[in-house]
Amino acid sequence: MLKDTLFRHPRQVGLHVLQRRDEGGAAAVEFALVMIPLLYLVFGLIQYGWYFYAMQSGSSAVADAARRVAVGNCATTTDVQKVIYDHLGPATTASNQSGVTTTVTYTKADGSGTAAAPGEIGGSVTVTARFPTLNMHFPFIPVPDDGNVTRTNACREFA
Repeated sequence: MLKDTLFRHPRQVGLHVLQRRDEGGAAAVEFALVMIPLLYLVFGLIQYGWYFYAMQSGSSAVADAARRVAVGNCATTTDVQKVIYDHLGPATTASNQSGVTTTVTYTKADGSGTAAAPGEIGGSVTVTARFPTLNMHFPFIPVPDDGNVTRTNACREFA
């Protein structure tokens, strides 16, 4: 009789300890535990990737504007704003060029202080632009300066 009970199925013997538990829901719980940090990682990469793209576009736009000011192609701050805004393209969320805050500073050739516009030959021009970029407002993923980018570039004046 003992031999018959040893070779029977555990359910028939009443040995509940040997039964396997149903693990169907465990996979869903593990998936949820893994997906939360993974999604934060993916969304963080997207947010910071876009921010760094805006920084690079801003650096390029400000450098182009500074070169244009240095050779005399941009006479006013409004012209500089337009050049920067047009160069930024989708990197900014500003709806028009007035959303790009621009500062143009001229330095004297001897470096003794600031000069009046349009500066002087041998001096330098410094262009600074501040513009908003895409901020997706993901929770717990902060964006530097609340999604605003500030870029500065200086050029020597030739004309």
